[in-house]
Amino acid sequence: MVLKNYPWNPTAPKSSFDPWDHENMVLSPDGGVTPALRTEGSIKAMNAAYLSGQVFTGRISIPVLDIRPYLEAELNMHSTEQSFASRQRMIDAKGNADNQIIWEQDGDQNYGQIMLKATDTMDKWLAEARSHPGETVAESKPAAAVDSCFAADGTVIASGPGVWDGILNDKATGTCAKRFPIYSTSRIVAGGPIEGSVFKCQLKSVDQAIADEDYNGKIEVGSAAEARLKEIFPTGVCNYRKPDAGRPSGLWVVKP
Repeated sequence: MVLKNYPWNPTAPKSSFDPWDHENMVLSPDGGVTPALRTEGSIKAMNAAYLSGQVFTGRISIPVLDIRPYLEAELNMHSTEQSFASRQRMIDAKGNADNQIIWEQDGDQNYGQIMLKATDTMDKWLAEARSHPGETVAESKPAAAVDSCFAADGTVIASGPGVWDGILNDKATGTCAKRFPIYSTSRIVAGGPIEGSVFKCQLKSVDQAIADEDYNGKIEVGSAAEARLKEIFPTGVCNYRKPDAGRPSGLWVVKP
């Protein structure tokens, strides 16, 4: 991995910014006539990651308070989407995410304030669960343990079960979801699931992808674009309707 350009190298001039990351590309040997060689993920390595517990499959029963500063407009890997990727994995694995609460604050200027509130909330949640072992984790929640979003000064903008509606369901957009819109990812734009659960996709032909309207009607049968797609992806394109090819069989999950 070459990290010599701005912004990865803080001493590099801004003029060196390369959004296409040419330094780390595998390029066509003849200027684009022949497609570049493609790398392929190791199924063995993916299986090992799952079986060794390195992949969060959503099976978790302890209280989860997922807190993030809203940094979508910044060059920052801590994207808001990850909170909901975790939630969807939990829903897929056990049918609900009742033990997960999502808090989002506008920026990270006063992040310590919300962390103090989170610590107090989690302490009460765990204390209630310990003193009433017959309760479920969801039943042990204190009043403050609800989905919420906060202003930069720490004041509550909105809280309650519907504030993040519209992200993982088809309901009207909730107050927090509207206030803190989630940026997409390259895989989601390509058709992948929000939970990011596909390390290696199963394939289907370009013809089938066009028939399935994966390209929203922008690639026509018999067009130059179709021919080029087939040159670039001779073995097919991702079929995100099918599960992860790298997921070992036998991992229990609710979602079919």
